[in-house]
Amino acid sequence: MRVRWLCTVLAAVVALGACVGIAAQQAKKSTTQKKEPETVQGRADVLKSTWGDKTEVLMKGNVKFTSDDMVLTSDLVTYDKQTKTAVSPGKLTITSNEADMTGDKGTADFNKRLGTLSGNVEMLLKPKPEDQANDDEDSVRAQVTKPTTITCENLEYLYQEKIATATGGVHFKQDKRTAQAQKAVYNSDTELLMLTGEVKGVDEDGQTFSAPSVTISLKRGDEWMEAQNASASFKIDLDELEDEE
Repeated sequence: MRVRWLCTVLAAVVALGACVGIAAQQAKKSTTQKKEPETVQGRADVLKSTWGDKTEVLMKGNVKFTSDDMVLTSDLVTYDKQTKTAVSPGKLTITSNEADMTGDKGTADFNKRLGTLSGNVEMLLKPKPEDQANDDEDSVRAQVTKPTTITCENLEYLYQEKIATATGGVHFKQDKRTAQAQKAVYNSDTELLMLTGEVKGVDEDGQTFSAPSVTISLKRGDEWMEAQNASASFKIDLDELEDEE
């Protein structure tokens, strides 16, 4: 059974690292080299600032933030200076070179270095084929070059630790392959993906895989998958075996 595709489909969660929310655009600074701050352009039909005990900025109507590689649009965004939190209480869309995402609402907590999308979250991963030019076409990494749609109820990205967490009926679709889990956690530094809660997968031939939890390594040259109490169904072409004899 071809189970490697399952590893790659789920690894798509990491794409949220660059664009899961307003906060995700703040690149992690190197400890040895100070980077220049990124310029983000913002516009809205109405911009209102309040001062006093509580300093808040409100942007309403056709709100749009644009940076070098990201565009965020919403109808309403508020920023609380005291809590250092930006909130989009309504539907928002995030578009980047890596992925297109939508959610019913979003939050960026700059204190916690946390970006969140919640409510009918959908992401279309748009990997670059040239990134996999040196990989074997059947390898786990090569499979990531195929467009993948991910849906879930909540998605969080700790952009300093580079950890993405998807929860609430996480579903993945790539061509005729599908997979699901209740929770998916990807650590970009360790390149480990952990899936928990009724992990299931079906490939284009109808072969299935299921397990309570799965751990996957996507590290180049050390790609593996481990699952406890797993079960799978295989389709064996007996005609092909007879032809080989």
